[in-house]
Amino acid sequence: MNRVRTINFVFFATVLLSLVGNFINQWIFNYTDNYFIILLVSQIILVLPSAIYLALSKNSIGKAIRFNKIKGSNIVLIIIFSYLISPLMTLINAISMLFVKNDTAGLMENIVTNNGFIISLFIIAFIPCVLEETVYRGIFYNEYRKVSPIKGILLSAFLFGIMHMNFNQFSYAFIMGIIFALLIEATDSILSTMIVHFFINGNSVLIMFLYPKMMEYLEKVYGSGYFNSAETIEGIQANFQMDFSLVLRTYAFPALVGSVLAFIVYRAIAKNSGRWTFIKGLFKPGGNMEMSSFQDTGENNLSYQQKKRLMTASLLIGILVCVTLMIWGEIISQMPSPSINEVNNTSLSIYINHILS
Repeated sequence: MNRVRTINFVFFATVLLSLVGNFINQWIFNYTDNYFIILLVSQIILVLPSAIYLALSKNSIGKAIRFNKIKGSNIVLIIIFSYLISPLMTLINAISMLFVKNDTAGLMENIVTNNGFIISLFIIAFIPCVLEETVYRGIFYNEYRKVSPIKGILLSAFLFGIMHMNFNQFSYAFIMGIIFALLIEATDSILSTMIVHFFINGNSVLIMFLYPKMMEYLEKVYGSGYFNSAETIEGIQANFQMDFSLVLRTYAFPALVGSVLAFIVYRAIAKNSGRWTFIKGLFKPGGNMEMSSFQDTGENNLSYQQKKRLMTASLLIGILVCVTLMIWGEIISQMPSPSINEVNNTSLSIYINHILS
């Protein structure tokens, strides 16, 4: 059985189920303006095809997704690593906002405001770090890497990006996907990317939780109504659009320093796991890092022609659907729109699949 073909169909099924889920989300939205339930439903829908795939797989779930132990010292390094790559994600996000709209701030504000810090942390940070990592790194990447580690890294990251259904999130989710796949190879455990994913999303929740309190303080100082969180975010985005050099001056240096330090920490993580030599083999010409070690008994029966192909019809169709929705969503977002509580049916169905990476 060609597992790549099966995995690609799982992605296609995930896309189709997400489209169906949008109608469910719209029905939920008609009865409540709380995006907590909508995001929860979206995450459950995301994992359903992959859960069925795992249930039908002969391998244990832990083995299939590489749910292995990691050293305590590496956990500390991984947490540090998550903060060091954040400036790079911020730079990429800011650059993308020069060209496309960021629709996530208002949605995230709705969740945090209506549900408090702990519940928001659970739904925005914990659930995605477990479910999304299981799907994109645990299943997609771990199968694609058996064909080609580098192609597997790029393709799984690309799918992770486009399933966010908007160009803004795609920009940094794609880079995150690459980094996460490399981190799994450094630790041989999906726990490492779950930790990083949790801290990145959790930090966003913390900022959004503290932001209104800061606004309240500023209103006391400068007068009531002077500051509005949503209007302030839109104003910042408008300023970015007026001056690209401002984005670079503000974020490029922290991103550069953070990335250099992140690489140093990454190398320490890989060496601490005894996998640095293994990692370097990724980038050697023609080096697929002991391909036989990637393959289980079922994969050994595949022909070379089958193994080297990652693109299939189901994957291509799924990608085209996502890209089409991304383009349509961007067109909708550029139109004059009402407040977040009056979002029309079309725009809701486009960008509600994921709130954050």
